Amino acid sequence: MESGAASGWVGTDWIEDIMLRTAGPDVYDKWVNHEISWTDPRVKKAFEYFGQIVNAPGYIYGGATGALTIFFGDSPAAMFTDPPGAYMHRQATFIQSFILGTNPDLVAVEDYNVFVFPPISPIFGTPLLGAGDLVGVFNDTPEAKALANYLASAEAQEIWCGGLGKLGINKNVDPAVYPDPITTQAAAMLAEAETFRFDGSDLMPGAVGAGTFWSGVLDYISGIPLDTVLAAIEASAVDAYGE
Repeated sequence: MESGAASGWVGTDWIEDIMLRTAGPDVYDKWVNHEISWTDPRVKKAFEYFGQIVNAPGYIYGGATGALTIFFGDSPAAMFTDPPGAYMHRQATFIQSFILGTNPDLVAVEDYNVFVFPPISPIFGTPLLGAGDLVGVFNDTPEAKALANYLASAEAQEIWCGGLGKLGINKNVDPAVYPDPITTQAAAMLAEAETFRFDGSDLMPGAVGAGTFWSGVLDYISGIPLDTVLAAIEASAVDAYGE
């Protein structure tokens, strides 16, 4: 969870993935828009699932203390020690650069691979969660529209996908442009997903999504009662959403 001033964001992604799999995308949308409270039983349930993992003996490398103190970019290294300190790591596709930065001789697919975060409630299947870079048009001119349309095209996105290893959202992007097999697999997972939702904390007001949600995750792992944590986030949300 350690990420300097942004510590805790890793845990929000866990909880968002769990919310999608236990409460479903419609409830997820209501949660993001604060149409349900942070003290709602469905939100609490997602936190509790997360707590079962992070607080269970032997589940997390370094236990709760390790979860709180290990820099997120260093955490995958535990999978490649001898003997391994861990076998799985939940993170976005960009983590591959951290893995290879520490272990440059690893071979994708042969030494490490990727799979979709598994389902929890069968009714909701395996939705995908992701974040992204956005483009906005502030001046309604033909030139601005032309640029925005170009950036949304497969042609432009193939530049990003091939040169930077980003995932394209245009389904006409040629899979052959992806620079490695892990990113190619992830792109196929995205293209085939029946349900996709944008990162919830990124969509929330900053005081919540990049504030009390982050700190609440850390507090919960630290042992502060969950009801106390959720009540504190809810209080900040009431202010942040202007209610």
